[in-house]
Amino acid sequence: MKNISQEEREYLSSTGVQTNEKIIFDLSGNNWQFEGIRPGEGVKTGFHELNFDITGDSFNWAFAKVPGDVYTDLWRAGRIDDPHFGRNSLKAKWVPENEWWYKRQFDVPKTMYGKHIQLIFDGVDFGCDVWLNGQFLGSHEGMFSQFKFDVSEKISFENLRFGTNVLMIRLHPAPRRYSQVAGRKPAWHGDYWVALPPTGIWKPIRLEATGKVTVEDTYVKPTILSDDLAKLDIEVELLNHENVEKEININIDVEGANFNSQVFNIHKTVKVKKGTNSFELSLDIDDAKLWWPWDLGNQNLYNAKVTITQDKDILLDETNTSFGIREVKMEHNPGFTKDQVENPWTVMINGKRHFMRSGTWGGPPDIFMGRAHKSKYKELIRLAKEANFNNLRIFGWHPEEIPYFYELCNEAGITVWQDVLPLASLSLPKEQEFKDAVFAEAIASVKAQRNHPCLVLLEGSEELFMTASDPEHNLQFVNELGEAIKPYTPLHYIPSSPLSDEVGLNLGFKPNESFHANDSFYGEGEFVMEDYFPSLDYAVIPELAISSCPNIESIKKFIPADELWPPGPSWGHHWTDFDALRTLNFEVLGDQCRGSLEKFVEATQIAQGVIFQYALEHFRTRKPKTSAICICHYITFAPDMKWGIVDYYQEKKLSFNHVKIAYQPLLLTMKHYDRRWLPNEEFKGELWVVNDYYKSFENCKINIQFLDNNKSIIKEETFEIDKIEGDSSSKYIEVSCKVTGKLGDQFYAEMTLEDENGDILSGNDYFFLIADKTKDRKELRAIGLEAFEIKQKYGWANYFRYYPSLGAEDGALEADEKMPIARGFE
Repeated sequence: MKNISQEEREYLSSTGVQTNEKIIFDLSGNNWQFEGIRPGEGVKTGFHELNFDITGDSFNWAFAKVPGDVYTDLWRAGRIDDPHFGRNSLKAKWVPENEWWYKRQFDVPKTMYGKHIQLIFDGVDFGCDVWLNGQFLGSHEGMFSQFKFDVSEKISFENLRFGTNVLMIRLHPAPRRYSQVAGRKPAWHGDYWVALPPTGIWKPIRLEATGKVTVEDTYVKPTILSDDLAKLDIEVELLNHENVEKEININIDVEGANFNSQVFNIHKTVKVKKGTNSFELSLDIDDAKLWWPWDLGNQNLYNAKVTITQDKDILLDETNTSFGIREVKMEHNPGFTKDQVENPWTVMINGKRHFMRSGTWGGPPDIFMGRAHKSKYKELIRLAKEANFNNLRIFGWHPEEIPYFYELCNEAGITVWQDVLPLASLSLPKEQEFKDAVFAEAIASVKAQRNHPCLVLLEGSEELFMTASDPEHNLQFVNELGEAIKPYTPLHYIPSSPLSDEVGLNLGFKPNESFHANDSFYGEGEFVMEDYFPSLDYAVIPELAISSCPNIESIKKFIPADELWPPGPSWGHHWTDFDALRTLNFEVLGDQCRGSLEKFVEATQIAQGVIFQYALEHFRTRKPKTSAICICHYITFAPDMKWGIVDYYQEKKLSFNHVKIAYQPLLLTMKHYDRRWLPNEEFKGELWVVNDYYKSFENCKINIQFLDNNKSIIKEETFEIDKIEGDSSSKYIEVSCKVTGKLGDQFYAEMTLEDENGDILSGNDYFFLIADKTKDRKELRAIGLEAFEIKQKYGWANYFRYYPSLGAEDGALEADEKMPIARGFE
């Protein structure tokens, strides 16, 4: 032990401070300092040599928090303005030009004396070097993989006022090219964020004091043998840190984590050689309580406590692992031949079909992890369940999540459909070193997550073929990635999404696998929802994108007051596609709605909601031929004017309720193939019921009312339904109504499904336009073509196209001119 004299060793031993316990000392919290310096200058200056007796050298360092990130620490310290406000993020471009040093000074519990002590980092974004008490421990790259150092001989047990141990971490300058770090760090750009690459210590750091053999991993593999009997094959990975072979005892206790159960126990004596040793123990669980998604059953969770001892009573290590007893299998979607769909896309959980009503988790809750508090995770999972999501999809633009996210999903019964690592929309490097690093990161990630029962489907990448210069190489890469993780998880693996676009077909994928149904947004008025979505015939829709503005009170939090309305350049910086929004507004409402901030914002949210609802209800009626539909997005990690039905501030948009209706597990829906009708035309629709529950409903009735522009009843009907089968989608009734009103009016349909006691099982409503659809479609296309021409002229991602005075046209902004105003909003 460093700095321990023989007298102190004897004193520590005589006082009996050693304990037969595993000791964890959390180094997270606010007791950190940080400072930036030009790359390579920190070591030259001697930052790594700072120790407890020269603390004056760091008195001028700012305070920091771990876990967190550099930008949040700089914002707290007042060195940068809030990067989320206005265009402040562009003013912080200097931050990734530096390396950042984090310092933690501490004393350790004396009960750690004599034990094997490891310094454990759960995650650093992206690369770092580590020193303890001036001694270099090592370096690490990769945001998602845990790394450890043996510090048993480097820890000081002296006690001084501020602590005698000094931990120094040098964060490498944040990467500037995504392609060089893809798979080990998510992209820091996209169509809702483009400014700054995140960097920081984003997961906890701790010391663990144990015996010389440690539990490195526990993997519980359940098999359901019958209705009330399950078998657990428990794989335990041990690491012997000494050179000698040892005989140790493995004891595993399994019991209910969120319910009362008996304790199931298994014991085994094994020999462990130096290095890594793996053992598998089996255990039968009587009266097994299964884990289910929330709409199929209860979320029963178990805990497996693994204890390893030597000589029966000397504790070496112990761990606790939460898991659920559930089996996930995949089946081919009925209605498709193998020439149309090759992959099995239907998720079966414990033998029951799990139609995934999903949304992309555009998270974490903040791109700056120092602001992604647990309270935000908790609220966002609560809102997801309120909106009737039973699945969240983490695709390749986003990182894997912190353990708390998966724990919340386990408890809420929300499954997770996840890309193994963030690989999205790029040409992958071809060097073997890059491949090896990504595959190692993937294996570490899979092993860390595989006990979570919420995780049900894995993919290798997002849009990795459609824009690549060498899609064949990318395909080979993700196919090999799937083989690399195969020994570590039984979950089904899909190489990318989508598979059935033009590039995917050229690569040999089948024509009806998966498709991103985004043309309604990107088509610039070329498509209307009632033509577009019914034309799509795919097993799954992993992405369906429509944008909108957040609520006005949220907008005021990140758009400067002088740019609020008419919209100034900060709107453009936060990814406002004015042309797309006015096109969608006209499609849904028959008006571009540019007259006021209130009218425009409300219209965008209604348009997003109506299109989402129409599409989601349509694809759900295709069940079981289609087995999953996912909106893009549920949330995003920064304030924007783009995706999401819940904004960055956890506020629900109007579109939230449309999705909530469309995602009811028991859904009463009306298929309609037009939204615009002329006066006196006969409106026609079909009433369907989609039931994702496995229980049936008998002796039900449907009530439907058609209302005119003044909400007066035009027609009212009631229909009897003998039985709604479980896990079904069926058409029941055709309805019609004469359209009453004049051009420019709206009319409405409201309906409920009631059980035999008169309780409402499902409710739904729609509004329609009294308009000339031929005329409006021509006008819609004209708006879209105008928008397309502007993008072609000024660039698709250049928001200056909306602000002629910023230089998009002649007459660039002069110093004394007023704030630029978006074209068309003067």
